[in-house]
Amino acid sequence: GDFARPNIEAGTMLRGMMRVAFDYHGAIMWKMQAGMGDVVFTPLYELLRRRGVKFEFFHQVEELVPAAGADTVGEIHLTRQVDLAAGRKRYDPLVDVKGLPCWPSAPRYEQLDAAQAALLQQGEVNLESHWSDWPERYRQAFGKPLPRVTLKHGVDFDRVIFGASVASVQHLCPQLVARSPALAECTTHVKAVATQAYQAWMIPGIRELGWNEFGREAQPPVLSGFSEPFDTWAPMDQLLCREDWPAGAAPRNVSYFCSALPIKDYPPASDHGFPARMKGQVKEAAIGQLSQAIGALWPNAVSAQGFDWNLLFDPAGASGVHRFDSQYWRANVDPSERYVLSLVNSSQYRLSVDGTGFANLLIAGDWVRTGLNAGCVEAATMAGMQASRALCGHPAVIVGERDV
Repeated sequence: GDFARPNIEAGTMLRGMMRVAFDYHGAIMWKMQAGMGDVVFTPLYELLRRRGVKFEFFHQVEELVPAAGADTVGEIHLTRQVDLAAGRKRYDPLVDVKGLPCWPSAPRYEQLDAAQAALLQQGEVNLESHWSDWPERYRQAFGKPLPRVTLKHGVDFDRVIFGASVASVQHLCPQLVARSPALAECTTHVKAVATQAYQAWMIPGIRELGWNEFGREAQPPVLSGFSEPFDTWAPMDQLLCREDWPAGAAPRNVSYFCSALPIKDYPPASDHGFPARMKGQVKEAAIGQLSQAIGALWPNAVSAQGFDWNLLFDPAGASGVHRFDSQYWRANVDPSERYVLSLVNSSQYRLSVDGTGFANLLIAGDWVRTGLNAGCVEAATMAGMQASRALCGHPAVIVGERDV
């Protein structure tokens, strides 16, 4: 996460590059044909729900608590954040966008208790934020704290799969960490970093912007090693057909930029303004990159006067730099959002899925020891398969696990 001091395990990097060069079938990288949440996680959610899995939305995990005198998770403490509307038994999270079930960026307020939904909308509350002020808002408005829920081992659950990022462990499992030397060493040495991203919708296409690096017939790139603070660029024009723009008024290019977001110290959860400050920093950095560096990729988008802001697609019709207000930018600062790193000498502290020392606790995610030991969807998938095998014995073989 420090641009001036890059840090990665040589062995992990070498293994990863060799597998990229020799093990991949087909392309090394694949571009999503819609949002990843919609093409990957929506089908998984729908399949699991049809198979009888029960989803309890709007429940924030507060802590996993060990059982007294036993190496097991005894309780899980949660807070119920919002009530459903009267008479409603189940929350339906998906919305239809041009025939594709999608995850919205905000709750479907019409399915929630009307008074609570109004308060959420009024304060633009992000219920998923570690720094959310929703508990205080709720208490002030309704004169009582948010309801607590306690799940008990042997009554409500038998085994637990912890699927959040390693950065969440210190917040959700402090008593487990205190009882497990292996888990304590893992959370000390396996680190995660915040990330930042922005998306720009452009009126001209990528060729008109001046990108012609590999010939006019070449595929749009996935490019890394560009200027900081956003060193990765991917034109994602294949997604435009999935977006619901007015007929005859649509952009011809959408470009995604992302990178790490260096943060030295994270404030306590009581600092409710932290996410907004970081989001503002991302916006400022994105405007700075477009103003100062984008000419290396889009030479036709700049002139002696700088970046031509009129090239940004803006349904609001703003002028100058204010056209950026209609674009998208994000600071991924929450513990569960941070990207897992492969710092020097850290892989030895990664745990197997059943290596926490608690008999009924399994862990999953790309911070688990998988053989890749790097932050990527392949490693996360392998860890999920390992957790499945620990539960039911399937799958017996996981490709790449020979390197564990």
